[in-house]
Amino acid sequence: MHGAPDEQQDTFEWLWSGAWLPGLPERVREPAARFVIFAAVAVVTLLGYAPFVDSRGEAYLEASFTRTLAALAATRGLDSAISLAQSSEVSFSFGPGGSLGIGQALDPVNDLIEQYGALLLTSTTALGVQRLGMQISRTLGWWLFLPALAAVAVAAVSGKKRQPALLSWGRRLFAIALFARLAIPTSAWLDSLVASQFLEANYQQATAAVAATTEKIEQAEDGAGDKPWYERFNPVDYVGDRAQRLYAAVADVGESIVNLAIYFTISTIVLPLGTLWLLSRLSGAFFSARAP
Repeated sequence: MHGAPDEQQDTFEWLWSGAWLPGLPERVREPAARFVIFAAVAVVTLLGYAPFVDSRGEAYLEASFTRTLAALAATRGLDSAISLAQSSEVSFSFGPGGSLGIGQALDPVNDLIEQYGALLLTSTTALGVQRLGMQISRTLGWWLFLPALAAVAVAAVSGKKRQPALLSWGRRLFAIALFARLAIPTSAWLDSLVASQFLEANYQQATAAVAATTEKIEQAEDGAGDKPWYERFNPVDYVGDRAQRLYAAVADVGESIVNLAIYFTISTIVLPLGTLWLLSRLSGAFFSARAP
């Protein structure tokens, strides 16, 4: 009986083997069934799921790219403000003379900011690679599935010895086509859900802290000129007051920068790689388990 699966036959295996095509020669049933299934899945994928996930994945990548560039600009502003504070010196003489600087204690924060800026450049590159991959997969579109369909079509007219190998190659090529077309936008969409759920609040707080710190440093520098001349004449008090304001301004920015570094590392590097790996494993397990 070829019209319906028996009690012990899995429905997927029944469809995959071509038992539902009794009007075709037995040698052609399995290749024809796979061709129809692959073509149907390709149509549903490209006309249904792909546009949905493309729009959401592209929106997330664009937003992440804009956010990373904005963070890089804010970091450069903070780095410039700290560098300006570090360059401020007041010279005074006690006998042979001396020089007193107020920015040396800011070196660790400045180094941290520079490393964070390098990380942002890496994140920007990673996002650019993802955007390029999405554009390439979208442009190829239907062409990605043609090798798989061609292998199955050739299997239909091949001998029994070559047919299993061609069907196996068709299955593998179809899995590769699905992964190449959907992996990056699906990964970006899933990443957006995870980032918005677990990372967004810390990002907003850290970004606000960095902006506030830059403003405080600039105000500390601008406020130095408001001192009366007799206070500015005493270099020790003058430098000590400026140092106190600067140190108070940068007291908590280190933690905020670390939180931002964690956010961009996870959202632009760790999550995409982890999601792509998971999707590849799921895809491989599904096709290897379902089709011999």
